[in-house]
Amino acid sequence: MSKKGTKTNKKPENSGTNTNKTSTENVKGLTTEEALERAKEGRNVLTQGKKKSIFSMILEQFASPLLLLLIAAAVISIANKELVDGIIIIVVVLANVIIGTVQEVSAEKSVEALKQINASTAIVIRDGKQKEIPAADLVVGDYVILEAGRVIPADLALTDTSSLKINESALTGESVAVEKDSREKSNDKTPLGDRKDKAFMSTLVEYGRGEGVVEKIGDNTEIGKISSMLHKITKQETPLQKNLNSISLVLGIAGVVLCLLMVVCQYFVYKTDIIETLMISIAFAVAVIPEGLATVVTLVLSSGIQKMSKRNAIVKQIHAVETLGAVNVICSDKTGTLTQNKMTVVRWYFLGEEVDSADIELNNPIFSHLLTGFLACNDAKYSSKTGEEIGDPTETAFIKYAKDNKLGYDSIMEGITRFDEIPFDSDRKMMTTLDKVEKNGETKNVSFTKGAIDSVIVRCDRILDENGVRKITTEDILNASKSAEKMSSEALRVLALAYREGDTEPQEKDMIFVGLSAMIDPPKEGVKETVYECHNAGIDVAMITGDHKITAFAIAKELDIANDISQCISGAEIDEMDPEEFKKTVLNYRVFARVSPENKVQIVQAFQSHGKICSMTGDGVNDAPSLKAADIGVAMGIGGTEVAKDAAEMILVDDNFITIKNAVMEGRNLFNNIKKSVVYLLRSNFGEVVLMASAIFAGFSSPLSTIQILWVNLLTDTAPSLALGMDVGSDSVMNEKPRDVKAGILDKGDYINIVIQGLISGCAALLAFLLPVIVKYGAGDILGHLGKDAELLRLCRTYCFSTLAINEMLMAYVCKTTGRLAFFTKESWNNKALNIITVAGILLQIGVLAIAPLSKLLKLAPVSVGDVGVIFFIAVSGVMINAAITLAKERLQIKKDRNI
Repeated sequence: MSKKGTKTNKKPENSGTNTNKTSTENVKGLTTEEALERAKEGRNVLTQGKKKSIFSMILEQFASPLLLLLIAAAVISIANKELVDGIIIIVVVLANVIIGTVQEVSAEKSVEALKQINASTAIVIRDGKQKEIPAADLVVGDYVILEAGRVIPADLALTDTSSLKINESALTGESVAVEKDSREKSNDKTPLGDRKDKAFMSTLVEYGRGEGVVEKIGDNTEIGKISSMLHKITKQETPLQKNLNSISLVLGIAGVVLCLLMVVCQYFVYKTDIIETLMISIAFAVAVIPEGLATVVTLVLSSGIQKMSKRNAIVKQIHAVETLGAVNVICSDKTGTLTQNKMTVVRWYFLGEEVDSADIELNNPIFSHLLTGFLACNDAKYSSKTGEEIGDPTETAFIKYAKDNKLGYDSIMEGITRFDEIPFDSDRKMMTTLDKVEKNGETKNVSFTKGAIDSVIVRCDRILDENGVRKITTEDILNASKSAEKMSSEALRVLALAYREGDTEPQEKDMIFVGLSAMIDPPKEGVKETVYECHNAGIDVAMITGDHKITAFAIAKELDIANDISQCISGAEIDEMDPEEFKKTVLNYRVFARVSPENKVQIVQAFQSHGKICSMTGDGVNDAPSLKAADIGVAMGIGGTEVAKDAAEMILVDDNFITIKNAVMEGRNLFNNIKKSVVYLLRSNFGEVVLMASAIFAGFSSPLSTIQILWVNLLTDTAPSLALGMDVGSDSVMNEKPRDVKAGILDKGDYINIVIQGLISGCAALLAFLLPVIVKYGAGDILGHLGKDAELLRLCRTYCFSTLAINEMLMAYVCKTTGRLAFFTKESWNNKALNIITVAGILLQIGVLAIAPLSKLLKLAPVSVGDVGVIFFIAVSGVMINAAITLAKERLQIKKDRNI
């Protein structure tokens, strides 16, 4: 196996030194007194945002208009000594509050995670001596020493660099380490990834060494700016929350108006006793308010969270489940999200030809020499025990290639021992190693050089081909250069390899050219197909990256995200544009390259200004503000930082872009199910309103007591609506366009169904209420008979109560058959939960009539088997009429579509 000896930094011929210093004189550090004085200006820590307390989370749950309506109903009930009614409503309210609070208890941890990734200590020069101090004690002006493996403790202006490479992926999202040079000059307008003379807090030194002066600490650093943005960004209400709040507001206003009319009608027109009038008004208010709505929606959303967790998507906030179904723009980070975050060799050039990696003849001697050279001239490490490659992604790519093609890294490197080298630097754009090579009983010194083609090939006077080594020609140089240019235009990272033999010191002249390798961070498997499915579902996909425009466009084109370079824009171009102009033109772009964290938030908000429901996916610290600004932030579970995970509403356990599509599909199915539940509950309540209003405005006694209405609303309504909310989903929802969130949860057709079905159910229940009187006394003077005969009134209410309960349970099947499904198809009965709940509910309703204590609690009259038969006949008749109307509407719609 290769043995890498002590490195010596030689000064190569025809090159400058590999140590870069700024021309200005460096003052080596502060004194202790100066540091103490400057420490008064603040510590090198990130300010922590105000945390939400459990108490404040609970209060937020009570802010729902629907819950406030329920609380008001409970207070009125208790004030009028209807304790059972009031307690039941309070239990419903508390159930909603507890479920909502539990789901959001772990939300606000982003800044804490940011603090955890910061450097714990720093090496500085104080009082002329090198010492290690807590990173939190750094002040502006401190002189910091950097070495491989160290986390940068603050934002630094580099004063001295020696082959310094820093991994800035946590800040910019790009996996390839950045080569630093203290002689470069950048300014605040220079993109973060191009500031070669700066080092930033929380990034990692991968290679080399350096020195720098602290420019910014704490909240003033680039990572601190991200922390500040997280504090300032506030989440908006989800479309469902807005829709439910609107419905609740309308119901509340309608309830107040109708109750006032009820009081006027009963007290002033019919001269009803004030106590009885108030009791009737309470019963009517309870009929108007769908008590189970908030509970059902919360439980259905919780069920959706469980379904998604089984498909590798962890949803942290309950209402984010529904938001996924409305998403019409996915803003995706490139590195680690769309791509593998691993450089992969995809093409080779040797013997004058380009060859794809998949088509290589692995036993070709020229190729073997080329791969051996790239593995020898390489500082990455490989463990045969763990199978892991450690080092710069560009260098680990060659080890991965040898491993994936089962070429045996250890066997290739067996007998190759490095004993000298010239490290890479940004001036030469090359790296050279001198190795003792013992192969086939022969020992010789071989100097391998890899680097940029324009730096390597000009130092070559010979070339290796199938006949051995020969003199390099102008045509050879031209062909290799054209190939390198072509591959670079495709966003491939191109490296050249040359060698020479017999040296005792590494040299970079008169070399033998071997060939080229080209690599890229490739797309993840299945991403292209997922992008296609998103487009088919009416969802635009935009790539947001810190990489260069050409590289980003190459990946975007391969994934069908963009097809023209005009659809790409850089962060610098965004900064130069007027913010309002950028908002107007943002829909023209699909690739946003070389962007800063501020740009990412700006992009998300620009899409939102067009009414788009925007999802942002990402994995780095730099993604956290945009994850929080988006309607739904999606973080990677494996490769994502803790900051990204805590800022997001959803985490992908498998880091798979395909999971996003699955989550969107679940979100769409969930919304459809919630819609069914809401329609069912509202039509049930409208039926009760029709019943109550018709009877009371006609001067009859209230056909139902408050507790009877609660029984219907909470038991025979809520359970079926919950089953509807967990209805069987369909993959076909991904063939539809995203819903218009401005249109609300219900459309015109839904409101028509609510009115028609409610009228029919209400009239059926009213008929059941009046039937016992008509049978006993005839149709004349119904009002007088009800006022005089209390037992008859109880029987009438029993008929009405049971008819309404059975009718509403069966009506769940009519609400389930939306779209093109007829009521009597097989799909109408594929919801096992609904089938079980319906059978159990009907048996329970019969039990209430038969079991004396329950019958007494609900103030019901004894009934015979014949009475039960009549009740069922009226209830089922109402359902069948509604089913027939539903079927007729569907057939009319089909006929209309065919004519179109």
